Amino acid sequence: MSTFKHFRRRCETVLTRFALWFVPLLPRRAVLALARATGAVACLLPLRLKKIALANLDIVFGDAKTPHEKRRILKRSCQTFALVLLDIFWFSRKTRERVLQYVSFDPSLDELFQKKAHVCITAHLGNWELLGHAVSVSGYPLSSVAAPLVNPAVDVEFSKVRHVSGQIIIPREGAIRKLLRTLKEDGKVGLLLDQNTSPAEGGIFIDFFGLPAPMSDAPSSLALKTNADVLFGFCIPKWDGTYYVHTASKIVPADVPGADPKEKVRHL
Repeated sequence: MSTFKHFRRRCETVLTRFALWFVPLLPRRAVLALARATGAVACLLPLRLKKIALANLDIVFGDAKTPHEKRRILKRSCQTFALVLLDIFWFSRKTRERVLQYVSFDPSLDELFQKKAHVCITAHLGNWELLGHAVSVSGYPLSSVAAPLVNPAVDVEFSKVRHVSGQIIIPREGAIRKLLRTLKEDGKVGLLLDQNTSPAEGGIFIDFFGLPAPMSDAPSSLALKTNADVLFGFCIPKWDGTYYVHTASKIVPADVPGADPKEKVRHL
């Protein structure tokens, strides 16, 4: 490892440990103010990801929104992402107490809190990290797959944080076998689906806003093999610093048409 990489990783580790100590001490209003200021500043920087985000907004909205409206969406997105990062640290302490105070569930998710197998799908929308804590605090721990971070020391710290609510984090290697066992025991599996999964890693291409996009077929395969219902859930931040969890839809594997297993997976 080069001297620069070693120095950078050391700095990342020190900053992470400092954030784990300092951020939970802040009042909720201070966390919100810091997230909004950080997100607003990030939007002003000439970052490569900013160009990618604006290009994606062009694909989604075309001329339906003005450049000003798209930049406003980008700013709010940056502020939300900053809040997600800060809340990883803030909810690491007094986790149960803070989750119960700041996270509420829509009645559309009542089915989730039953002794029944579910494939729970979310996306990098709102606060996906907090969603895992919220479901687990409610008494139904999620089993989720997490790729290790590049910095091993930071990965250890984040792993501790993810376990504080009782959720189960499964390494990517050999994950499918463990997820299948969880579902067969009427457990809950949580998966982030909006990720670039190449065909070599089990991805399939689907049409997304008129473009071919690769995604994992693991949730479909798991649901069909175990007959577990598929629930979509999203943990959306509100302006007052609370979060609202709701579901967009539910899919019952038995309702998926077709006889060929591969086509059923693709259809689902």
